[in-house]
Parts: sequence; structure tokens; C-alpha cells
Amino acid sequence: MSQLPFSFGNAISHYARTGGPKGFLLKFALAYGLVAVVIQALGVWLQWPLYQLYIEMFAIGGGDIEAYVDDLSRVSNQTTMRSFMIMPLGILAWVLFESASQRRYMRGEPFSLRFSADEGRVFVVGLIWFALAIGLYIGLIFVVLVPIFVGVAMGESGIGFALFLGGLFLLGYFLVFLWLAARLSAASALTIRDRDIRFFESWRVTRGKGWTIVGTWIVLGLIMMLIFLLLYLVMAGVGFGILSAMVPGLGDGSAMEGDIFPAISSPAFWGPLLAVAAVMFMVQAAFQHILGGPAALAALNDDAWTGNKVATEFQ
Repeated sequence: MSQLPFSFGNAISHYARTGGPKGFLLKFALAYGLVAVVIQALGVWLQWPLYQLYIEMFAIGGGDIEAYVDDLSRVSNQTTMRSFMIMPLGILAWVLFESASQRRYMRGEPFSLRFSADEGRVFVVGLIWFALAIGLYIGLIFVVLVPIFVGVAMGESGIGFALFLGGLFLLGYFLVFLWLAARLSAASALTIRDRDIRFFESWRVTRGKGWTIVGTWIVLGLIMMLIFLLLYLVMAGVGFGILSAMVPGLGDGSAMEGDIFPAISSPAFWGPLLAVAAVMFMVQAAFQHILGGPAALAALNDDAWTGNKVATEFQ
């Protein structure tokens, strides 16, 4: 497998230079889209009473949330526990696809989903990420509280300064968060590379590369946001267009509840929306794999890695 030096250009395009059989990204995206649609469909089914209320609120109530506050609170409490039922499936999907992605980067393997020691080790890496996320969330609470306390202490005259301080703190927190995430982003790649749990070793591997990785994330993130915005507009247009054709009076607010719910329960309504949703999940999957490329390239350029030394000697 060819190895390129670490740079912004090589990092952002590393997904296309991994070696191995062709078609990985397409297979990865298709499989991810299928799995995500199944999980989301299960989530909608488990929380259908809540979705039903929201649809009624916008389709019949004109979006007036005040008339539905009590019902939304009651139904939300009833369906909250149901939503936790799909969390294990989401975690399992992340482990499977993260392992497949990093096997491609670190070993040049074709796409495959399987249960192996790789997945078990990546699961442990995910648990460490979860623990760190809790710590960062606690840190965010303090970042928000400090400007509030400053504003309270200064009174009405300090509101503007408190808002400015809060914005400054949030921007600083966001940048620190991205930098820390970038410095630790090679954890999965190192774990797959060494076939052993590696997490904080990423700090050494990404030394001097953190802001470059952050830069690639920002560029790719902006591209992804633009694509998703377009897809959301398509989904909204398709959904409203189908529903308007199926339910007389929807546009002028004269639609009857008895006409709306049968329409939104039919395959003619959900079929096209699921197709657009599947495309969105495929785009998400592609970017998930691409975003892992910079950290994987950093892991491949690890000077302390024996495999790197051997590869260098034979170049």
C-alpha cells in the first residue's frame, strides 16, 4: 500500500489513495444507507405517537405549539424510554463501520462488515470517547455559566458585555474541542493498525498535525453542510408535494385530520421520503469515511511504527 507524506492536500484526499480493491466508498455508503434507514424506520415506529402529534400540529394546527404543549409533554415522556431501545443498534453500527473504514485505511482491505477482535477493540475506543465527551460537556456548562455570572454581577449595563464574553468563550471552547478531537482522532486507526487498543498514543502521532486535521474537517464539513441543506430542501419539497396531492385543502388549512393521517401512513408518502433519506445517509457515510482519512494518514506516517520503517526501507 502506497504511503504519502502528511500534508493538507494528501490528508484531505487520502480516502482516494488507500490502495486495495476498487469500489470501497460506494459499497460502504450503500451498506451504511441501508442500515441507517432500517434503524431510523424502527425509531419512527417506536416514537410514532410523537411524530403523529407534530404532523397534526403543523398540518392542522398551523404550527401553533401552545395548543399542543401538554400533549407533546405527555407523549414525549411516554416515548422517551422507547428511543433508548435503538441506542445499542446505533452503537453497533458505528463500531462495524468505523472498523471497516480503518481497515481500508490501515491495511488496504476491501469493504466488509464482521464481528472480530477489531470490532471489540474499536468498541473500547468508543467507550473512551464517550467518557471524554461527558467531561467536555461538563466543561461546556462552566463555559456557559461564567458569562451568566458576569452579567448578573454587572446588572443591566453588563448584558452586552456578558453576551460578547459568552460568544468569545463558546468560540474558544469550540476551537479547543476541535483541536483536542484532532489530536486524539488517530485512536481508531492506531488500534486497527497495531491490533491492540491505542487511544492516547494518538497524541504523539498527531503532534504538529492537529491544526491541519482541523482544517480538513472544516473544509469537508462545509461541503457536507451544503449538500445536506440541498437534500433537506429536496426532502421537504417532495414530502409537501406528495401530501398536497393526496390531501385536499392542505395548503389553505382546511384539511381534515381524517384525511391527513391515512395519507402519511401510506407507502406512496413514505416511499419517496425514505429514498431521499437513504441518499442522505449515504452522503453521511461517505463523509464519515473521508473525515477519517487525515488521522489515518498521520498514523501511517508514525516514525515510531515498525511497519512504517519497513515500508520506507523498501521504497
